[in-house]
Amino acid sequence: MKKVVSFMIPLFAAVVGITACGSGSKSSMVAEATVAYTEAAAETVSNTSTTYDSASQKSESGSGGELEMDTSGTPLLPEGRKLIRNITMQVETEEFDKMISGINAKLSEAGGYIEQSDISGTSLNYRGEPVPRYGNITARIPNDKLDRFVGAVSDSGNVTNKSESTQDVTLQYSDVESRKKSLEIEQERIWQFLEKAESIDTVITLEQRLSDIRYQLESMESQLRLYDNQVDYSTVYLSISEVTAYTPVTPETTGVRIKNGLAKNFESIVTALTNLLILFITTCPFWIPLALLAAIVISIVRRHNRKIDRIYAEEKAKRTTAQKTGELPDQGSDEEDRKSDKGSGDDMDS
Repeated sequence: MKKVVSFMIPLFAAVVGITACGSGSKSSMVAEATVAYTEAAAETVSNTSTTYDSASQKSESGSGGELEMDTSGTPLLPEGRKLIRNITMQVETEEFDKMISGINAKLSEAGGYIEQSDISGTSLNYRGEPVPRYGNITARIPNDKLDRFVGAVSDSGNVTNKSESTQDVTLQYSDVESRKKSLEIEQERIWQFLEKAESIDTVITLEQRLSDIRYQLESMESQLRLYDNQVDYSTVYLSISEVTAYTPVTPETTGVRIKNGLAKNFESIVTALTNLLILFITTCPFWIPLALLAAIVISIVRRHNRKIDRIYAEEKAKRTTAQKTGELPDQGSDEEDRKSDKGSGDDMDS
């Protein structure tokens, strides 16, 4: 900060000096204005440096250690420090809709708001089973209500992971404030010189400098507002997953593992049988006509075979009778008659 203002002093003095060279008879007045402005700027540097150094020392004296905790484990924030707290949580829940509604209610109660939200809807997978839902929420909570909100979220679900980060921006905040104050003092001094300036070149130079100062002041005010918002409102990143059973927090015993394994296998068998039944019902329009056609073909074939067998049995009975009466027909002709009967039966069926 000292270097910035110290650099501005000779620069402004040079500009005023150049203006004085072109002013002729008014050079002495401009020179006096230059000396006065230089002395005022030097005084500003001294005051600003003292303020900045004291703020830096105060900030450094309180830094370098971890945050103290109260009896309940809640961090105690040092007074006067600018701390930005961010918390990331991964939470499981068996009641997804209820938890989302509870988070919204707690946010409204704490005076916070949702900065970003991404929540999945209800859907089914290829087997017709519900797909577990998920939600990603970025919430902004007043700093003094942060720990209460985090505790409420932890009580409403199973926290599988939680991380917290704290950023100390006290030095940066003090630096911006000091530079802003220095520019405001310089701006006031320039206004005073503008009231006394008689040269057009001097007025133009001072107004250009005023324009630069206003731009820098607006930028610094915006940066300070950003710091204030980040300090006053902590950010909580929530990743919510819908589950049918919470992730065990302690190692399972052998008996519990066997029990859970049997339960999962039984559930898999029930699911497989259910899917098979669904497949059987949904494919009825395809396999029922095929089954009827196959039944008709089989019936025709069996009827034809029974007819052939009956004819053969009759012929065999005739031969037996002929043998008993002494009229035995020729074996070759009998075989040919049987083949011809079968052939004629096939032609008739076709």
